[in-house]
Amino acid sequence: VISKTSKEKTFKIKKIESGSVYMASSKELLTTLNHINDRITELESSFHAELGSLKKENRDLREALAAISISTQEVSVSNDLPIKKSIITEINHKPAPKKFDRANYMSGVFAYQREDYKMALNYFTSVNIELAPDKTAENILYWMADAYQQSADYENALMLLNKIAISGNLRIDDALVKKGLVHRKRGEEQLALAAFNDVVVDHPDSEYVRLAQMELKKSEGSK
Repeated sequence: VISKTSKEKTFKIKKIESGSVYMASSKELLTTLNHINDRITELESSFHAELGSLKKENRDLREALAAISISTQEVSVSNDLPIKKSIITEINHKPAPKKFDRANYMSGVFAYQREDYKMALNYFTSVNIELAPDKTAENILYWMADAYQQSADYENALMLLNKIAISGNLRIDDALVKKGLVHRKRGEEQLALAAFNDVVVDHPDSEYVRLAQMELKKSEGSK
């Protein structure tokens, strides 16, 4: 049996190491893709829930309008009877409470889903976010930031992402990662690294930690 030369052994070891690195990178990429798919599934569930809520509100509105129509038909005032002004009291009509415009919100969601970012921004900016539930409001800000980014309006994108990072609750880690990517796209590498580092340090349990770490390593490798 002819023994293998040292060069053959070294080459084999390098192949094994290279394969291990490739397998590790593929595993990290697969994990990231799985997280993205989970986000898409969560978003689709949110769409269906919001659509069901909108349908219920429309049904309730139709029933209320039908009841008003019936009441109007039943009430009749005889012209022969004198109207006694003494029993007529002034009614202070209070303005109807403001409600979050779910119709425009859902139109914005559907426009965003089909990647019509200009239309999505038109709908999202038409709703009063302060009247929306916290989760919905934060989602709107995040989707608007992404729509601005896709439209190359990085200033507005960063403004909204900073707002989420400072006062948000549910999507802070998402916002920081996207903020880092936007800064990197603008050539602001130090700001990008700061955003990725915030994810790793301040949100160690986030599903985006691995992605942030990969972006930090990518920067180290390019030096």
